[in-house]
Amino acid sequence: MSKILSQDEIDALLDNVSKTQSFEQIEKARERSVHLYDFKHPDRVSKDQLRTLRTIHDGFARTFSTHLSTILRTMVDINLLSIDQVAYSEYMMALSEPSCIYIMNSKTLDGRAILEVNPQLSLLIVDRLLGGTGRSLTSELREITLIEQNIIRKIIDRAMEILNEVWHNIVPVDFEYDSYEANPQFVQIAPASEVAVIIFFEILVRDLTYPLNICFPYFVLEPIMQKLTVQSWLAQIQRKAPEDASVVIKDKLTYTKVPLIVRLGQKKITLRELIHMRDGDVIVLDTKMKDDLSITVKERIKFVGRAGNLGKKKAVKIIQSITTEEEKLYE
Repeated sequence: MSKILSQDEIDALLDNVSKTQSFEQIEKARERSVHLYDFKHPDRVSKDQLRTLRTIHDGFARTFSTHLSTILRTMVDINLLSIDQVAYSEYMMALSEPSCIYIMNSKTLDGRAILEVNPQLSLLIVDRLLGGTGRSLTSELREITLIEQNIIRKIIDRAMEILNEVWHNIVPVDFEYDSYEANPQFVQIAPASEVAVIIFFEILVRDLTYPLNICFPYFVLEPIMQKLTVQSWLAQIQRKAPEDASVVIKDKLTYTKVPLIVRLGQKKITLRELIHMRDGDVIVLDTKMKDDLSITVKERIKFVGRAGNLGKKKAVKIIQSITTEEEKLYE
């Protein structure tokens, strides 16, 4: 005959079951929180910093596409595809040979960076700058000549200037041209195992697509990584915007030309008198020499002046400024 359990034994069994279930749940939760980490491809740039890098280089893509559209006299679109973190050796092995590698040296950061342009895009730019259509290029890759390098150099310099401009809101980088290389094996700006941040772009010219990328070794960006956050970027934008805006407005107003017209007087004549008018005829106006004259800016009366001479030239002396409320009195 089976033994009947007491109430204390039943409670003990139920207590053990609940403890076992809670322990299993904890183990499952721990298993879900574990994720694989690749020590060969460490993520040394946070997601927040990657978003800031994307924002910076989105501005580079927009500005540089406008510049290329103007130079090539055709529509050019540049899209930022991705930002990856890879070993520098892997990036070098992924580049085609020959390639167009422009090494950039920074005056403020400790190290160099790379601007890599597709050779076919370089040939298309050269062909368009020399008056060609850009459609007669062969699909075979070849190294661009020294003359072609000199032709495209101005566009590369402008690309570096734009890169400096978009980075200026975070930190001045002051990249400038250092050297050119066609073989990726001869470009050693970082140790092979060093992490590199690669920004990949695609350039759309008519119905053709060309790659372009920028490579920053991590040790170059490391001193400014704490500034590559959305909060830091927005704070610097807000702090610099009023000063920069006022300087830009002041510069534009300094060189802005506006028409300044002095109304010497009026006179109504008939069409017959106008037809028979000849050289030497005198038109008597409805004003006198000492009368005040209205001075208009863009057809709005802004000053009151008086006619006179300044040396051998005719002149008008401003004697009063007109406010917006007083304009109706002089109409």
